[in-house]
Amino acid sequence: MKRGHRHNLLLLGCSIVLAVTMGEVVSRAVFPPPLPWLYPQFHYRADPDLVFALAPNQDSFAADKPIRTNSRGLREAEFNAPSIHERLRLLWLGDSIVFGYGVSDQDVVTHRVEVLLEQHGMKAETVNTAVPGYNTEQEVQFLTRQGVSYHPDWVIVGFCWNDINDQVGARVCPNGWLVSGSAEGACEPSFWDSADGYAIRNLVKRSRLAYATLEGMRSVRGMMSPEDHSLFRSEVFEGRDTNRVRTGWERVDGAFEQLRVLSESRGFIPLIVAFPLPLSMEREFPRSSYPSRLREIASRHGLRFLDLEPAFRKAFQGHESLFIAYDADHPNAAGHDVAAQAVVDLLLESRKERAIVP
Repeated sequence: MKRGHRHNLLLLGCSIVLAVTMGEVVSRAVFPPPLPWLYPQFHYRADPDLVFALAPNQDSFAADKPIRTNSRGLREAEFNAPSIHERLRLLWLGDSIVFGYGVSDQDVVTHRVEVLLEQHGMKAETVNTAVPGYNTEQEVQFLTRQGVSYHPDWVIVGFCWNDINDQVGARVCPNGWLVSGSAEGACEPSFWDSADGYAIRNLVKRSRLAYATLEGMRSVRGMMSPEDHSLFRSEVFEGRDTNRVRTGWERVDGAFEQLRVLSESRGFIPLIVAFPLPLSMEREFPRSSYPSRLREIASRHGLRFLDLEPAFRKAFQGHESLFIAYDADHPNAAGHDVAAQAVVDLLLESRKERAIVP
């Protein structure tokens, strides 16, 4: 090879390295770091009544945060629940948000509520029974079957817009993954689901430039061929009265009626807490059926309702201020704390109301 050609190749190589380096520097200044996914992620077991539940006694991860489930498959220590108790007992129902996906144990909304109440001189204990992927029907079914055995004073239902979905066809693979029944071959083992596969993906995530490029490609692909989940979300937030939106709210209505009846027979106070999406912080959706429809259903059944959107709006300073980076649903530790503060304010106000009732 002639010296001039070698010089040109060397110059080209140096230019590429410099461009990539500068791109990485700029990307790190502009884009937030993504959460790594550590191996293994939490897994499930099949359940004849609830379709699925978290596997018991597992040590795993929710994104990069370690979790441990107890013998009942809950992200809780073993809990003795005598019917007579001195502390205010709060039982939480919910999906991956209340479960605390991507958040450490001490930062989950359930734990933060307990700590904040203690700071106000109110002895309390919380039981987090949330399961990622549950809808409201499953949550109330769990409460009926197991939750009431904890003898709660309050039952707090953490609600996200997608809790109106159904779980028809959901199934648990032999390896503990939760998949849709229509997903052909979803249970087939994949290299990317192995420890080595996770390590490679996390290596890519260490490059902000590479990850931002992949996210951009996903966004373009999503605009060209939207996933069903994205279409469903659009139907809800654009206020479209499609069959699955309509039947979804009907299922919530039925579940809330069960909750009301159960609360009257068991003597607990139900509270519905609506969690906002980052999308609703960034844009206005005047026709959205969430949370307006949820508020209406809760009111009709005489259930207390707390919309967290005003509290989130007050604290919102961009996506990463309250939500996990690149995540369309899940609050980060700061978001969980905002939610906890709002719930505690309601509980303290309720205590004052009951104190003045003759």
